Amino acid sequence: MMTAKSYQRVILFLLLVALCLASCGRKPSSYWLVLYAFPSEGQPLRSRMTAVSDTVWAGRRISVGFLEGEAVILAASGVGTTNAALTTQYLLDHYPVRGILFTGICDGVAERHKIGDIVIPDRWVTHDFGDIGPNGFRPDSIAVAQPGDSGFRAAIYLPVDTLLLDRVCAAAYAAAEKLKPIVDRPVQISCGGVGATGNQFIDQPEKRRWLVETFNAEIVDMESAAVLHTALANGVPCVIIRSASDLAGGSGSATAEVEMREFLQIAADNSAVVVREFFRMARRQR
Repeated sequence: MMTAKSYQRVILFLLLVALCLASCGRKPSSYWLVLYAFPSEGQPLRSRMTAVSDTVWAGRRISVGFLEGEAVILAASGVGTTNAALTTQYLLDHYPVRGILFTGICDGVAERHKIGDIVIPDRWVTHDFGDIGPNGFRPDSIAVAQPGDSGFRAAIYLPVDTLLLDRVCAAAYAAAEKLKPIVDRPVQISCGGVGATGNQFIDQPEKRRWLVETFNAEIVDMESAAVLHTALANGVPCVIIRSASDLAGGSGSATAEVEMREFLQIAADNSAVVVREFFRMARRQR
């Protein structure tokens, strides 16, 4: 025969179970948005996600679930600035996003960067935005507006979120020993500096020198500035994590295209390692 105290314990237990089930099934109030351009950049993260639901929008796979215990939307942006901006805005319109990380490969530009290195710039420029006159191409500023602005302002360099940058850089350094070396050379990590974006794959030494001389660029890619611009317009923190799969213009022994084919997966895996470490640290800090 059950006593009053035993009955109370059973009721309390059942209430706790019900609360746990309700909590486990509750939809997260916000997500981290993780974007990538190529399938090989997203797969190292998709394979680690749990409780995943996949959908496809306009040819892009969108995976919603958990990564290292954090609620995450992992999505393919597509290649190039238009695809990247389009995807970012769509996801911001349809999901509550607390912050954006872009992960993937890039071309190394600054002389000190080698294949495999992790670079996390603190500002980005669109290197092919400008005008062409009698003296050739002249870069120009882009009209930028953020929430609360009464109009546009001109800007060449777009800043990433400084608080998020500090957290991502801390994660990168914490993950240093897990990064795969390229030909026995340890991966170097660089935080800060300029990242350049344009709708061009750079495989020319002259263009590489121009990017350094004109913008003091560290790396170059085809999506990041567009994603960052969209994030700023929506007031959402954003940071880009890139790993050099090649050197713009090649290293002398091979072209950038050949290098990218050889080292793309290692570079993509290294960038994904930093993303996972960021979420591990975020979970511990909750």
